[in-house]
Amino acid sequence: MKTVNLKKESPSVSELLAMARKKSVLLVSKDGATFVLEEADEFDREVAELGSSEKFMRFLRKRSREKAVTSIEEFAEELTAKTHKKGLQPPPLSAHSRRSAVPSARKKRSPRRG
Repeated sequence: MKTVNLKKESPSVSELLAMARKKSVLLVSKDGATFVLEEADEFDREVAELGSSEKFMRFLRKRSREKAVTSIEEFAEELTAKTHKKGLQPPPLSAHSRRSAVPSARKKRSPRRG
């Protein structure tokens, strides 16, 4: 990063842009405030655009108020409550489907050779 102290030198805007094309420039103003000048990439432009979008900022505020994590137990309780409220029940498992739902640990026999 190149530092340009504006108390000591006064480069033109064109000169500052030429410096920023090569690497980031730290500008130190006459009152001591500092600024960074660098070429913006696509991500920087997107951040600037979204940061000025009221619709996106409302979305972020809403999301920040949401609960961060739902445990598997909480999810199961919510799902059970919703299915019972609607009168939905999972289909009963037949004996055949129960057996096929759990993979067998036994090896399958190869056909006999005759």
